[in-house]
Amino acid sequence: MTNPLPDYTELVDTAVGAYWDVRRSQAERSQAQEGVLNPGLRAEVTGGRHFDELHALLVRVFIDAGIPAHLIDVKKRPVAGYFRRSKSWDVVVMVADRVAGIIELKSMGPNDPGKNFNNRTDEALGQAVDIWTAVERGIIDTPLRPWLGYFMLLEDNPAFTTAVKPQGAVWPPDPAFDESSYADRYGIFFERMVRERLLDAACVALGDKSTGSVRFPSDALSFQAFAAAIHGRCLQFMATNPDIDWNAPPPESAPDRG
Repeated sequence: MTNPLPDYTELVDTAVGAYWDVRRSQAERSQAQEGVLNPGLRAEVTGGRHFDELHALLVRVFIDAGIPAHLIDVKKRPVAGYFRRSKSWDVVVMVADRVAGIIELKSMGPNDPGKNFNNRTDEALGQAVDIWTAVERGIIDTPLRPWLGYFMLLEDNPAFTTAVKPQGAVWPPDPAFDESSYADRYGIFFERMVRERLLDAACVALGDKSTGSVRFPSDALSFQAFAAAIHGRCLQFMATNPDIDWNAPPPESAPDRG
């Protein structure tokens, strides 16, 4: 049985606050260097490592769910597809060479949210369809269905929270999008991705850049719900892999010969 679900509220705030801190430090470092090539927002995200704390938090959820830390191998890995050879996902959690979970992490600042909304949602939809088609065609052949999660972090500001003036469309759009902001649209998108089983779980977080505080457009897309889905996956994963010794102690570290 998996362990009780902890309250991750403070840990999420801390991880998102660390994300903004890294972005700020990267931008300041880039601007201080002579011959800056990545000014402004681009400098904040091209330095890498800005998701480190969120990566660590996601791994902690798997451990909290009952998978021993010493059995987990986590890396950014390519996952085979059908329409293309493979695509790297940000967090691939493996135990004994078996995939326990696959998670993508993305973030969006206020720079042209309209254009980037379509880019991000197209990417998320394409990644999921590519994997599930590979499963259907037997390219991904595994006894246990892959588990896909998506974490989307949006900057909590009017660029995302103000209703968008709609453009004319060839056919009338779904009324669910009427008077919606981009944050609302991300919420609708990811809720429907989960409903249609294109994703197993999703989290959409609105993070305040100045305070690090986090809120969610819906309870279904909260980090707590996302963590609960991971816990359920871990219960399934451990039950279907009884040959793994889940109670084995960690290997002893090599003696210090210094």
